[in-house]
Amino acid sequence: MPTDPVCGMDVDETPFYADVNGKRYFFCSAGCLHLFSDDQSKYLNKYRYELIIVGGGPAGLTAGVYASIFRLDTLLLTADLGGQAVDSAKIKNYMGFDFITGPELKKKFEDQLIHKNFVAHRIATVSRIKRENGHFAVQLKDGTVFRALCVIVATGMSRNRLNVPGEEEFQRRGVCYSVVQDGTLFAKKDVMVVGGGNSATQAATELSRICRSVTVVSLTPLTADDEEIEKISRLQNVTVYEEHQVERIGGSSHVEWVDIRSRSGGPAKRIPVEGVFVEIGFFPNSGLVADLAELNDRGEIKINPDCSTSCPGLFAAGDVTNAYGKRIIIAAGEGAKAAMAAKGYIRQQKARQKAAAR
Repeated sequence: MPTDPVCGMDVDETPFYADVNGKRYFFCSAGCLHLFSDDQSKYLNKYRYELIIVGGGPAGLTAGVYASIFRLDTLLLTADLGGQAVDSAKIKNYMGFDFITGPELKKKFEDQLIHKNFVAHRIATVSRIKRENGHFAVQLKDGTVFRALCVIVATGMSRNRLNVPGEEEFQRRGVCYSVVQDGTLFAKKDVMVVGGGNSATQAATELSRICRSVTVVSLTPLTADDEEIEKISRLQNVTVYEEHQVERIGGSSHVEWVDIRSRSGGPAKRIPVEGVFVEIGFFPNSGLVADLAELNDRGEIKINPDCSTSCPGLFAAGDVTNAYGKRIIIAAGEGAKAAMAAKGYIRQQKARQKAAAR
């Protein structure tokens, strides 16, 4: 599959292409094509921006769209577009949609960011963020460094692991972390979902439609919304073990069984399954700024009402912060707010630079 030479995104053979020295380059959007055609060397060697956004989930993408609207010279850096929203089997009550799947919402985000409100972007992993002489240096895994007056961190969260024997060994051989991506692999098979929140109960509901049986194991009483709990309680092929913990995942070449035990004690119970879906929550991806911004005891970036942090010029938005409510719609709103605050900060810094130059 061709790769966009500007942003690094994998693209199909799109209508956006340019022929250079006998070679055809394809682009994800008219925006990337324009940047490439306008001045190839100038763009490819441009490493300084007003604003850099790190993260491509709902918060980062919304911040990017608003930065485009505000005409800020912006670069968005992300390993992938969509963030955790991509893993959501179903998203309910997002404004404008009674119901939409994660992949569908991701597609709409992407269309708005790179076709309707173009933002310079690069598909890459950020390895370090430093503050230098009033600016920020953002380094990629390949060593490339970009600089900006202001940074918005919207890196979201990563999935927690069970950390039990067999989990690592059987990854991609029965241990999964996304029903959207892997659920269909287990059609007509017995599976287990570990977790007791909305993600776990929704996963169980989705899997019950295609799997022979679904076993839900929760360390605590189910904490999902009443509607979700009631839904799985009516499903004939779903069994729930509350206040049980997973002790071991086993099998030969693939997962064949899971040992669970009641938290009150007693012997372990072996459940024969071919797939295990881990849905036990997330932890914030705040490590990039742990030495720049203040974090709370959960590792979340502490933010003020305008999404500013304890580090001047560093803003944060979405699930990586201590903002109330881990919801896609909240993350998107926080992203817009962070872009607005960044605009004000950049304007202020430029005014100071002008005054100092007089």
